Amino acid sequence: MTHAKNEAQTPAEKPAKPSYKRKQYWVDAPLQLQMVGFVVLLVSASLLLTAFSVYRGMHEASIQSHQIFHSLEWIKGTLRAPLLLASAISLMASGLMTLFWSHRFAGPLRVISSGVARMRHANLAVPVRIRLTDAHQEFAREFQEMQEELRKLLLADRARVHEAKARLEAAEKAFAEGGDARAEVAKAREELRHTCTKYHL
Repeated sequence: MTHAKNEAQTPAEKPAKPSYKRKQYWVDAPLQLQMVGFVVLLVSASLLLTAFSVYRGMHEASIQSHQIFHSLEWIKGTLRAPLLLASAISLMASGLMTLFWSHRFAGPLRVISSGVARMRHANLAVPVRIRLTDAHQEFAREFQEMQEELRKLLLADRARVHEAKARLEAAEKAFAEGGDARAEVAKAREELRHTCTKYHL
């Protein structure tokens, strides 16, 4: 009796909360590798440009001064112009390359978003197309396949509805003439029975 009472007082275990954490970082390896390579390329180019500018500036200034040892103020003044120039060029180049990459990255998302908007308004006639140099190639291809398969299903259901409509009209005509319309009604019912059976709502 006591054991049963203790079991009754034991609180029910709470259901485990679903975890939305990704178990792996490489969810889209080709795209992520492109982004990592792009960032590494930008940083490497900036560092190389800065190092070259500093070395070139120091070399030219040393030749012009005809001195072996230089003061700290002279070094600061000599490095200021090459560093500013290298920084400005690096920022401009990084901005242009980032703009180019963002166009390749965001352009397909914009195109697919427009496709989703058209589907929301029941427009499946316009396919989604992106350039071969754009990112998200697999995503766009899967969206195209989904749109095409959905379009085929809807066309098949539309054909069944038109066939059922034609049979019902024939049945109505036969009934008006006093004939037997049960066969046409049965065929129309069979067509409608197979309509919209492939959707899970």
